[in-house]
Amino acid sequence: MAEKEDDEVYVVVELTGVIDSQVMELAGKECTILGIDTPQPVLKLGSYLFTGEYKDTIGTCVLFEECEAETNDEAGRTSCVARARGPKNKQLKYLGKTEKRLDMKTSFLREKAAVRAAELLQSADASAQGSSASFLQEKAVAEAAESLQPTDAPTPDSLMEMAVDDG
Repeated sequence: MAEKEDDEVYVVVELTGVIDSQVMELAGKECTILGIDTPQPVLKLGSYLFTGEYKDTIGTCVLFEECEAETNDEAGRTSCVARARGPKNKQLKYLGKTEKRLDMKTSFLREKAAVRAAELLQSADASAQGSSASFLQEKAVAEAAESLQPTDAPTPDSLMEMAVDDG
């Protein structure tokens, strides 16, 4: 019987966008990355969502982990590197290296109807000229208002769509 082997993957992630002190309190906590092997993975950290893409780093990112001092031989040498900063002398052990990072931005969930209304207004602005512009805008607003009515009894899956904050 073959045992299931777990592969460990270490990823350097850079978070940008709307990040407050609550996100920083989640440092070191467990997170979930969906689609890590896709071009645009999604990170869930607490109640926050981030979407992003892989980018090349400038140079090489070297990863270390904190560890207890371990002696490897009779001479008393250790496999960890002493870290002189901070109140305690912490030991660091080489973990790995990478030349890629996952650059992620804050993402928000919005209702599909609101997204559709914004798209209709943008298309009306782009394609309309003169007096027909106000007619198309009124039509877009009316369509958006109809889609916001609770008569359709939408499913939870049809209500939500991920949208990335580019600001």
